[in-house]
Amino acid sequence: MSDIDPILEIYDRQAPTYDIMNSLMERLFSKGRTIFSLLRGKILEVGVGTGENLKYYHPSANITVFDWSPQMIRQTKMKVKRLELHNIKNFVIGDIQKLNNYFEPNSFDFITSTCVFCSVPDPLKGLQEIAKVLKSSGKFVQIEHGISNSKLLNIFMRAFDPITANMRGFHLTRNTLNNLERAGFSVIHEWSLDPAGIIRVIISKPK
Repeated sequence: MSDIDPILEIYDRQAPTYDIMNSLMERLFSKGRTIFSLLRGKILEVGVGTGENLKYYHPSANITVFDWSPQMIRQTKMKVKRLELHNIKNFVIGDIQKLNNYFEPNSFDFITSTCVFCSVPDPLKGLQEIAKVLKSSGKFVQIEHGISNSKLLNIFMRAFDPITANMRGFHLTRNTLNNLERAGFSVIHEWSLDPAGIIRVIISKPK
């Protein structure tokens, strides 16, 4: 019997076709990804997936990418090579819920993620680990989807949540802003990329 987390198995399996599966949403996500071009210094991107964010970073940034899926990291490495991205310095495979096992405390100026905490088994633990390796003056910049502004829409999203969790590995109705607060972050800025407020760009810092 495999001891690999079922969610990890899903993402390993999806890795070769992940960009194709998400192509319809890319126009929307790309509006948010431009924020990464503003960041400088030492950056950790957690849950890098296939590396769709990487072409947006400034060439002077020093970027480490992190994911728990070896197959996703494989896709990222191919993309970095194809796009000749010289600011990607390190590739690390590991569990975000144990992030401080891989990096020293207060290591990064910015930590970034895109649609990651919808799938982390224990999102609060993952956020608390981010706070440990982020500098006290650092910022956490994420694009995340979750509970919407519409109560009616949320009813339908909750009904489909078990399906997306089992088939694609992500939850539809996690409350990202509430989870950040519970994990000890203060939200500095946040804005929606869609009218329903499902997908948001969120900038926060440790309290």
